[in-house]
Parts: sequence; C-alpha cells; structure tokens
Amino acid sequence: MQLVHHAIGVYRGGNDKVQVGLNTNMFDFTYVENVAHAHLLAARALLVTHVSKTKPLDHEKVDGEAFLVSNGSPVYFWDMMRSIWREAGSPRGTDHVWVMSRDVGLILGYISECFAGLLRRQPTLTRQRIIYSTMTRYYDIAKARWRLGYEPLVSLNDGVKRTVRWTLEQEKLMKV
Repeated sequence: MQLVHHAIGVYRGGNDKVQVGLNTNMFDFTYVENVAHAHLLAARALLVTHVSKTKPLDHEKVDGEAFLVSNGSPVYFWDMMRSIWREAGSPRGTDHVWVMSRDVGLILGYISECFAGLLRRQPTLTRQRIIYSTMTRYYDIAKARWRLGYEPLVSLNDGVKRTVRWTLEQEKLMKV
C-alpha cells in the first residue's frame, strides 16, 4: 500500500478536511504479502508445468501469461483514506469534510503547480493526485484465483493496520 506514507502526511497536515468527488469511485488495494504470495504461486505453477511430461493445457499454462493480483475487495477511495487516518490516530468521522468537485480540484491543482513552479518547490496539491483520487480502479483477479490458486492471505483491514503501524515505527526509527 504505497499511499500510506502520503496519506498519513495528509492527515498530519490537516488536509483531511477535503474530499475530492462524491466517494463513489472504487479502488482495489493490495497488501504486499499478498503480492509476494502470488509470485510464489506463479513460480510453483511454472515449475509444475516445466517438469510435466505433457504440454500444459491452455487453462493450465502460466508462462507468458499476465495475472492481476489484488486483495480482491474493492472499497471506496475516501473510505480507504479515512481507514488509514483512523489507524494513524484520527478520531474524526466525516462531519468535518468539505466535498470538492473533481473539476474544481483540477483547477486548484493547476494553480498549485504553477505557484510551486515559481517558488521552485514541490506542489502539495497536483492534478495527478486529483485524478488519482477520483478514478475508479479495481481489477478482476479470477484468472489468478483459477490458474494459480491465489487467495489473499492478509485482509485489507489487517493490511491497513499492519502498514500504518509499520510506517509509524519507521518514522520513529528515522528520528533516532
């Protein structure tokens, strides 16, 4: 979950008051242990077909195939952000949230990028972040389930807890 570090920074910066879009866009996140598990399953399937005396059938073949892997449990993007913030210590719900349209967000992102460029700094708000937080992005992992026997080992909820805890621990270690 690559966004956790950034999401914690958003929360700490007090920028959790704004939600871009209506929170109707589904996202499918993946915990790293599940990705590693899928790789091991693919390696095992490659070895099984390699040592087999017969050529694998199309539905058994894994070499040269692409597999989509995720936790298989899409959630609304802003619900995920709030779950990260909650694990990082936020006591808030959604009462304090101002919902901004995607179009307004894109305009503000452009203005932020321009000012940051003039000041030779990294912008906090960018058009890319606005687009990312309002897009729908989830995948069908049926092929990985069928051909590799893939099932996520770590639930999304547990993955969020573990990742936030690990991120906070790493921050403490960096301060020492």
